[in-house]
Amino acid sequence: MPLSYEVNLLLKLVSIDTTSTERKNYEKIANLLAEEARKLGLTAEKIVDKKGIPQVLITIPGAPEKAKKVVFITHYDVVPPGEGWDFDPFKPFVKDGKLYGRGAADNKSNIAAAIAAFSEAVKEKLPLKIYPVLAVAGGEETGESEDFFKTIEGSLAIVLDVGCESISIGASGSTRLTVKVRGKQAHSAYPYKGVNAIYEATKVIEFVKEKGKEFEKTVLSKFPASTHYGRLPRRMNVTMINSGVAANIIPGECTLTIDIRTIPEEKADEVAEEVKNMLENFAKENALDITVEVKSFSNGWYTDDEEIVKKIKKIAEEMAGKKLKVSVELGGTDGRYLIDRMPVIQFGTLREDTNFHGKNEFVHLEDVENVKAFVKKLLITQL
Repeated sequence: MPLSYEVNLLLKLVSIDTTSTERKNYEKIANLLAEEARKLGLTAEKIVDKKGIPQVLITIPGAPEKAKKVVFITHYDVVPPGEGWDFDPFKPFVKDGKLYGRGAADNKSNIAAAIAAFSEAVKEKLPLKIYPVLAVAGGEETGESEDFFKTIEGSLAIVLDVGCESISIGASGSTRLTVKVRGKQAHSAYPYKGVNAIYEATKVIEFVKEKGKEFEKTVLSKFPASTHYGRLPRRMNVTMINSGVAANIIPGECTLTIDIRTIPEEKADEVAEEVKNMLENFAKENALDITVEVKSFSNGWYTDDEEIVKKIKKIAEEMAGKKLKVSVELGGTDGRYLIDRMPVIQFGTLREDTNFHGKNEFVHLEDVENVKAFVKKLLITQL
């Protein structure tokens, strides 16, 4: 069977290596998207931000300007492919109802689906009930699109950068701390002269591990998680360890990085202080010499407009042909840059099994069609 327009467009997009850490081919793909949109009778504007990153805005000519403005959020950059792929990540192909390649799920399939929906609305002369804008960002994976997202205004944002297993209305926050554990440096041939900071740090690691398990049982959101958990819990993990000067030296310092994912209802800075105090008390009780520093924090968020959530959920369920739960994301999303100005709802093609950010990434073609249908239906729905 011949491939649909959106699948052919997706093949074209995935074949362009837009690795975010190198800002690779950003200009090329932004130009392609703008040109493709114009060929389809859409309006496209390329905006180069202060960082030199091109961003693309696509609209439908003749859309009712007095209607509610709905902004669909996507991005064209991808994470580095990494090693171990079974095929060239930038030579996409279709097999068994899936399209394979870096960016196939995250996030180029959502771009292709939205453009196809906009195009079909023009061809079919659909009576638009909203003023739609497709925002295609660059630098999203590196956090460089924040300023661009903060310029976007509207009545509603639809972030097309999550899975299709549920309707997502929020996301976790995060905070990171470092713990410097001190011992006493010595020659490794004379260990009795030193105090091994790595051994001291293992006590902190075990404490964090147990507290993390406790948080997952006791600090729970009122919202279901998008996957794995029931209600979304706070999560805490040691994610980095840095120690050692040379193979023949007992290390005098060991630095741990602790990553905490907060639930949407709590303030990340308060959680950071709570954990900092907890660690300092543990160190005092166990005669450990440590220094704890809060390095960063970002609040979670959720949309509390129940009426708009019901409307969008109904559309998604009609297109999917099944009931969908309302959930919040385990990670952070771009909704955090928009929630202060408008409700944010999230839906997309990043099903959990698609290996996004991993090797051999793919997207289910049925999900691409589902997101296209979702966007197309939303275009003709009175909100």
